[in-house]
Amino acid sequence: MKIWISLLLLIFSLGCNERNEIPKEQSVLQSYLESKGYQVISYEGRGYRYELTKQKIIELPYMMYWGLQSVDPSDYFGKTINIEQFIVTNHPLSEGEVDVAVFEVEGQPIGGTSQPHGDPSYGGYWSLDGHTLEELQPKSFQEWRKEWVVKYTE
Repeated sequence: MKIWISLLLLIFSLGCNERNEIPKEQSVLQSYLESKGYQVISYEGRGYRYELTKQKIIELPYMMYWGLQSVDPSDYFGKTINIEQFIVTNHPLSEGEVDVAVFEVEGQPIGGTSQPHGDPSYGGYWSLDGHTLEELQPKSFQEWRKEWVVKYTE
């Protein structure tokens, strides 16, 4: 009986450790997050992927996601954007765990978004560093949106 209990405890502990292991393919993204001062708790997998287009960039939620980035979205038109999900701590958005979605193109991180972990009631959008669009843009949302749509529909 002791052997079975020991074996079950070993299997359980191995199962718990797998969540925290970051696949080698994600080491560049893990380093990117750690360079920002975040402690990576786990890799949650690929959220989704899409091709960035002029049409997509003026639609919600992509308009909001890309408005929070420090890169120019037009540099990525026609490219596949992979959204890789992580859970981190030591993030300015929350004292607890934070979900981050890293935008990856051709194996390199280019930005991302964040939100407090486990509570969908927060709503809203935050940059990878925990800033809102209003904090990043020097104008009202309505003005920003109008200019954004004009810029990317030309």
